[in-house]
Amino acid sequence: MGFFNKIFNTKSTSLNQEKVIKRFLAGWEVSLDGAEHCESFIETHITTPETAQSFHTHIELTYKDGLLSEALKKNEDGNNEEVIIRSEIKLKEYRINTIINFYQDENGLNTLGGEKPDDFEIPINTCPGSFQYLGKISQRSIGFDWLPFDLNLICSIYLDIDKVWLDYSNPQAPLIINLEEVNDLSTAYDDLKPDSFIEYEKVKFSTKEATQIGYDLGHSGIPSWIQYSDIPRCPKTNKTMRFVCQLLSNDSVKTAKTNIVPVDEWYKQYFETMNFWGGGDLFVFFEPESKVACYMIQNT
Repeated sequence: MGFFNKIFNTKSTSLNQEKVIKRFLAGWEVSLDGAEHCESFIETHITTPETAQSFHTHIELTYKDGLLSEALKKNEDGNNEEVIIRSEIKLKEYRINTIINFYQDENGLNTLGGEKPDDFEIPINTCPGSFQYLGKISQRSIGFDWLPFDLNLICSIYLDIDKVWLDYSNPQAPLIINLEEVNDLSTAYDDLKPDSFIEYEKVKFSTKEATQIGYDLGHSGIPSWIQYSDIPRCPKTNKTMRFVCQLLSNDSVKTAKTNIVPVDEWYKQYFETMNFWGGGDLFVFFEPESKVACYMIQNT
């Protein structure tokens, strides 16, 4: 009897000494299988409880003695659903992501639209509509001290892109990594030619930390996926790329100049403001070591 009591007491003591740690993920679009996407999702979406709860759905992770033991998907209506843990997942220390909202500010360090800087070069390409200059993210603004330099944003937003990869080893003259693929992309806009251009009015903005996403110009910190989570890994380092920003199609950023004259009046609306695939969002990621950026668009 004493022997069994000794075993029971030992187990109880061991259980009482288990180290339990909670982690919170903003969003839920992940399979907890320990694969690369799982790791990238945790790294990109891990945040504070308050920020996670501001999302329609979030995941609460429970680690015991360094291993993931329970995962609950928590919905806005208060219902919890168990998420299946498909593989052994160890506790890792990641930075806690903070939402950074963009708001219009005449004294802001960042810009959407505006003229392309004279010393910045659009990479050579032959795709319809070429690339659009979308603005600049300043490394001096709140939330962007991790950038190695001010990031000039450019993308071929009128093409049927999956991902556009740019190498910013020369920050003022990025190169298209998947050039052949980009040149072969199709477009829904028949009026676009290789020499078509569009320039937007300059809108200055500042950045501010928050616990929930504000839907004005865009935000940084944690992506809010429209279709599914699609977190890129750098083609050079295979590291999870860091989320730079999610820009919204926005009537606030109007077209200043363009030579595009749509034959169909219906398409004219898509060239009057900064617009991503008829009301979608542009997602930008960056890997500071390799200086590679990834651009993609999602909409409903």
